[in-house]
Amino acid sequence: MFDVISFNQYHRLEPVVRPSGTGGQLDESLAARVADPLFMLARQWQLAEFAGEDGGSPVWCEIATESTPLGAFRPAGGGAEIPLPKGVPLEFLAEAGGAPGETAKALPLRASARAGRRFLDTLRTQSLSDTVLEQIDAAVLAKAPLPRPPAQPEEDPLRRDPGGRALRAVLAGRVPDGVALAGHLDDGWRPPGLSGTQQTAFDKAAELWLEWFTDRYGAPVPSSWARERLEHRFAVTAEPGGRAVTLTAPEFTGGAADAYHFDLDAGSTPLPAPTGGTAKGVLPTRVTYPGMPANRWWEFEDARVNLPAVGAGVPDLARLLVVEFANIYGNDHWMIPLELATSALHRISGLTVVDTFEDTTVVGPAEHDAWSVFRLTNAQDGKAGPPLLPLLPTASARLEGTAVEEVLFARDEMANLGFAIERVVQSATGRPRVRADEPSDADPQVPPTDPAALAYRLLTPVPAHWIPLVPVPLEAGSAAVCLRRGQIPRFAANGTRLPQVKAAGRILEPEVKRVSFRDEEIPRSGVTVTRVPVVARGEDGRVFQWVGRRVRAGRGEASSALAFDGAVPPKEQR
Repeated sequence: MFDVISFNQYHRLEPVVRPSGTGGQLDESLAARVADPLFMLARQWQLAEFAGEDGGSPVWCEIATESTPLGAFRPAGGGAEIPLPKGVPLEFLAEAGGAPGETAKALPLRASARAGRRFLDTLRTQSLSDTVLEQIDAAVLAKAPLPRPPAQPEEDPLRRDPGGRALRAVLAGRVPDGVALAGHLDDGWRPPGLSGTQQTAFDKAAELWLEWFTDRYGAPVPSSWARERLEHRFAVTAEPGGRAVTLTAPEFTGGAADAYHFDLDAGSTPLPAPTGGTAKGVLPTRVTYPGMPANRWWEFEDARVNLPAVGAGVPDLARLLVVEFANIYGNDHWMIPLELATSALHRISGLTVVDTFEDTTVVGPAEHDAWSVFRLTNAQDGKAGPPLLPLLPTASARLEGTAVEEVLFARDEMANLGFAIERVVQSATGRPRVRADEPSDADPQVPPTDPAALAYRLLTPVPAHWIPLVPVPLEAGSAAVCLRRGQIPRFAANGTRLPQVKAAGRILEPEVKRVSFRDEEIPRSGVTVTRVPVVARGEDGRVFQWVGRRVRAGRGEASSALAFDGAVPPKEQR
């Protein structure tokens, strides 16, 4: 056996200086003396440094701000203003609103049963014996039972929800209906046969449970959902300088509520000049961004961005402006850190800048009728509004779950109708349920006796979850139309008319007699509206839960294959 012997070889580079001059030292090389000062002057001329108006940079700033807290929340439809609760996210107020009791009535079977079970558990926190608890449980179950299946199967609201029917069969007689129980307790109901001490304990448990139920399922404000427009509409108000100012969100489609969703209505006269505000001294910082050109001649730039390689023609003004701004004005912007309170409307009352030459400059707002940045649009004339900065009380952390309901609004040009396609609805179990998987209750078409004869078909079948939208005049004598929710007649094979299948979700509001949508809100590309569960934290750490609506673009036109008065050939009858 032989040992493997390895050899390592190293090279070291050492500077060798000339013995003359400084006596063999590196001082002369490190000094980097310039033998031609004209070269440096030429470089300064090439960079247009001689044409600069000033060479100073800001080193100190004093800024004063005026803050006005947001005062009230106003839902759509010109409703009454409600004082803006402290620490409540604005998205919760905009999306979780509804009529009194509307949110509770829309609870699925599982959520209502859980609320009823919680009341029974709350009773057990009181000083009541087991015998009395059994007596109260029996009285509560008899007073607020879960809905039972009707005598007629076709009238069962869960006939197309097999999971909901199974859950109803399991929970029947075991837990009360929380929604019905809340109504009875609000009316002051008590189980009969309780003593004074027992009634006091029952009332205490009912008070605790009702407080939890209202906080969990009660609507905080009236609804801001504009059904005809398929969007949320709301506003918040403030009074800077003693003048009423309204921030209006005319087309909020759900999600995070940012400042650009709002228009500013400050009246027809200018706001009074800001007064007061404590001046604060801060150090300005140069604004940088990835790919920013270096402000020194021999400095290596970011290789991820190559501005000279940006190809732009003469009509491509956007790219030309970006390249010009980066190369000429890229290092002319500075940033001032400033801490401001949320849920308030802010404006700058004074800004003073001190540069490297100790010159003091008072900076005012940039006023121009045709150009503005970081300003809200004036709701009256569409121009830039006054320089106000809203910091809204939005949710700091928000989680969204899978959509529990989805409706696709689409147009069918061949049928000259619109359709609201309920793709997903919320099951009684609380989970999403695909309506296309529902079993059909229509009888198959009966073929004629003569196999060669044509079969008459009054109308072609349309899936039950395709709800027609019929165009009707918007007003009497008006050429404008709106799309009204309708129904397609359903017939059995023998010609008997079948019961109509109504919408099963909350978006189409089946309990409302007439539901219409504006014609211009449903383009040929379609619109998709969903309901998603949301969990968020407020500024004070509280947890808020609600189900919000989201609006996004659709999937184009749809084809229902709806046709009337047809003769079906023998091959298509099979």
